[in-house]
Amino acid sequence: MPGSRNPVVITLQLYLFSLLSMAMIGAIVPFIPAISHDFGVAPSRVGLGIALFSVPSALFATLGGALIDRLGARLIILAAGVATVIGDLVASRAGGVGMFYVAMLAGGMGMAGIAVGAPTLMVAALQGGVRTRAMAFLSTYAPTGYACGLLLAIPFTAAVAWRSALVVHAILAALITALGVALLPSPPVVRRMEGAVRAPHWIGVFRHWPALRLGLAVGLPNGIAYGTSLVAPSYLARLHDVSLAASSGAVAGAKVVALLLGGIVTGHLLARHQAAWRMFALMALLGMIAQITFFLPQSSFLVSVAALIVWLFAFGGMSGVAMTMLPSVVATPSQRGATAGLLNQFISVVSFAAPSTYFAVSGWSEYAFLAVAGLCISAAVIPGGRLTPARVAA
Repeated sequence: MPGSRNPVVITLQLYLFSLLSMAMIGAIVPFIPAISHDFGVAPSRVGLGIALFSVPSALFATLGGALIDRLGARLIILAAGVATVIGDLVASRAGGVGMFYVAMLAGGMGMAGIAVGAPTLMVAALQGGVRTRAMAFLSTYAPTGYACGLLLAIPFTAAVAWRSALVVHAILAALITALGVALLPSPPVVRRMEGAVRAPHWIGVFRHWPALRLGLAVGLPNGIAYGTSLVAPSYLARLHDVSLAASSGAVAGAKVVALLLGGIVTGHLLARHQAAWRMFALMALLGMIAQITFFLPQSSFLVSVAALIVWLFAFGGMSGVAMTMLPSVVATPSQRGATAGLLNQFISVVSFAAPSTYFAVSGWSEYAFLAVAGLCISAAVIPGGRLTPARVAA
């Protein structure tokens, strides 16, 4: 197996890949007014570009997972890293909204490859409790990556240098890709040993009910988290009369701390073979309470930030549970990539709808209703069972 076999090195490398792929959005969001001004378009046109970032995953994640099953996750992850760099550079030199859309699609292709390839490679390269903890940790990459993008953008906000922020992001993505060439392992590809890949084989994941249930259960909380992330900085600034920089910093800091803590704690508990569905339901209940408290107008700024931390902790726990259940809903080892792609496709479809949905509402009760309804559905459809050693090794 070329590359590192150290579980910590593998986990951190895959996490950094995933983190940077999502940080592209976080680095752009604070500059939406500036980008719309430079391109001479309405902010909603720039928002469409952000939505386009999710389109490649929404359309092709399962098919891409089948491609990973054939070619191997390592190759796809490295290619996705290159696509991320290209998206950054094209966006940084875009002279109009059309080229910006092309850049966002390129970045979305990178996101799609990494989001499906990282868990597939982790399932193949790691085993047992180590894999459970690693996958729970990996599950926090999207909101944490978004928060890191916000932090990356802060030094450039004073000069409104959004192009420079994207160039810095491109440099970081290129460095991680170069490290991946040396450090990422290349587990054997099961499909090559089984013979030719036939389309009906990977299409079968759409008929595998446990995988579909897990996809819906993980997709809805991700959409809620994404929508909350988009509106939280401006909502806090407007409701509590603080600067946008202060609210963005509070949101970013809360994300990094709470999500990492949620993913790590969840992985530790699941490695002890706790009932996964029960943990998911408890985290969903905690998330509902936190969402209502966060958007409640009567909450003070400190209470809102505390509620946001609790929500992100709960979301990290739900994502961790769902990610660690991935091996147990794979029908056959030769469908690891396709199943991971199916879950990512659910996440991407919901995430594509999140910006327009959350920007279309403004009342706290509407935000709370979206969260409560989505989390109730997720808790109802999450596959049951306990992550026993046999299922962890599935």
